Amino acid sequence: MDLEKFFSSELILENDSILLRPLRSTDIDAIESISYNKELGEFGARVKNKKDLIHYFDYCLKSKKEKELYPLIIINKNDNSPIGLTMFGNISFPSRRLEIGWTWIGHKFQGTGTNAICKRLLLNYCFDNLRLRRVEFKIDINNIKSQKAIEKIGAVKEGLLRNYNIQSYGESEGTYVYSILKDEWNRSI
Repeated sequence: MDLEKFFSSELILENDSILLRPLRSTDIDAIESISYNKELGEFGARVKNKKDLIHYFDYCLKSKKEKELYPLIIINKNDNSPIGLTMFGNISFPSRRLEIGWTWIGHKFQGTGTNAICKRLLLNYCFDNLRLRRVEFKIDINNIKSQKAIEKIGAVKEGLLRNYNIQSYGESEGTYVYSILKDEWNRSI
């Protein structure tokens, strides 16, 4: 796989209850219906109104065009309503690795196992279809909820990137790097 082919693909991942597909500019109204909630982590802290949401969508779609991030909308197949967003990024096909992240799940779906289902769909695609060796996750030191969630699906905490990001609350003390290797994922499923 190369970046051009990957970013031009219309990636569809699904199971009985969830559909992941490429984010489109026309998704903004649907996503707005579950936005603007302080329980949405970094996304919720930064996206507080329609202007912020438009800026966020512009960033996501521009990043896809520039082959930096591949944003996916998460849809509840029962009623075709939005659940949240997730993305592929930091892609290196020569090194057979990428990062899954920039994920946020609507408040109503938090704690329901939806995030784990999404991560399984994404990881299966990464290891089975893209034939990657490694998938990475980066999580802010203060985001305990996401750290626990990613550890539940078998990710290994590799270390701390000190003073790595500036978050909505200010300067972060660091970001944890997690990963799952192909062999580890094959043993866990």
